[in-house]
Amino acid sequence: MVQDRRIPPFVLDNPIRRAFSPPTRIVSRFRDSVKPGMVVLDVGSGPGFFLPLLSRLVGEKGKVWAVDPDPRAIEKVKRKGLSNVEARVGSASSLSFLEDGSVDFVFSNLVICCLVDHKGAISEMRRVMKPGARAYVSSRKGRGRDPRAVTEEEWREILSTFKVIESGSSFMEWWALVEK
Repeated sequence: MVQDRRIPPFVLDNPIRRAFSPPTRIVSRFRDSVKPGMVVLDVGSGPGFFLPLLSRLVGEKGKVWAVDPDPRAIEKVKRKGLSNVEARVGSASSLSFLEDGSVDFVFSNLVICCLVDHKGAISEMRRVMKPGARAYVSSRKGRGRDPRAVTEEEWREILSTFKVIESGSSFMEWWALVEK
């Protein structure tokens, strides 16, 4: 039985990754969509590679929820000491600790392609989003028969459940800024 992919926290938050793929590169795609005082959900936060930037964008009156299935990653998030970040061990397809329509912005970077339950994860993200809320979603392009892979057809299906504000792709991945 295939399970969700878990990547060790040290792979996801280290100086080499910061040098070759600074978090500001991704955040620049949606920076104007996140305002002070907002509630942001980082689905699949890992050890918090993007959390310092998200925390600064929402400011001290905002809140960032960091959710990841790996307890080691969540412990690293907690050690960052970001006062407006609440970290939880959890699954992208089961965000039951969040109320319907309680989130202003969802951030899900290269997470869907690590999951078996793509539809469940997207459904939960949509459920917690306020009407008019935005999300940044990206995925590696699917290859082979891995059930975690996101095919082009499935990516189009995911996007069809939102209003697409902006989208793009590279050789290896798709990304989109969307609105509920």
